[in-house]
Amino acid sequence: MSGFGFDTLALLAIIGMAGPLLASLPRFQVPVIIGELVAGLVVGRTGFGIVDHTDATFTLLANIGFALVMFVVGTHVPVRDKTLRAAIPKALLRVVTVGAAAAVLGVVLARVFGSSHAALYAVLMVSSSAALALPVIDSLRLSGPPVLSVTTQIAIADATSIVLLPLVINPTQAPRAALGALAVAAGAVVLYFVLRTRNRRGWRRWISRS
Repeated sequence: MSGFGFDTLALLAIIGMAGPLLASLPRFQVPVIIGELVAGLVVGRTGFGIVDHTDATFTLLANIGFALVMFVVGTHVPVRDKTLRAAIPKALLRVVTVGAAAAVLGVVLARVFGSSHAALYAVLMVSSSAALALPVIDSLRLSGPPVLSVTTQIAIADATSIVLLPLVINPTQAPRAALGALAVAAGAVVLYFVLRTRNRRGWRRWISRS
């Protein structure tokens, strides 16, 4: 199927129902994300090639989806919760431990397969894959301090991986990518303090009433 028209969009909408349909079977308790992955394999290059995975629109939708996933990660982390603050040191320790193990495994895999992408392998492994973990947590309705701790680990690992990934994909552009990451981080900090100041002055309440 070439191009990206209404028929492809309709097909994607139908495919998107595969995950919820499988998850609705209480006997199997299949996470929503598993059904979506299986459907993607069937219609993609691994299966029947019904959709063109190189279409730029897919890339756009994937980027939007990833941005939404990271937004959801942020909404799952109650920053003001005292339980969360207590969980941060252990979550950070697990991220560092996983990162060290991933660095070793990245070097091993690169040597085994004769590749020069050890750093890329390490970053991919240290990422907690929020796109997989959070839908599973939500679909199974998991909760409690252990889940909060894991969610904190996901947020830390994914934030770190997002910063590191452009650096390891194209090392020659690492300085430029690092400056871009710093600029985004600085902008986020500035926006946070601006919104915090406005909130203290009743700006949010004024918008709600309007």
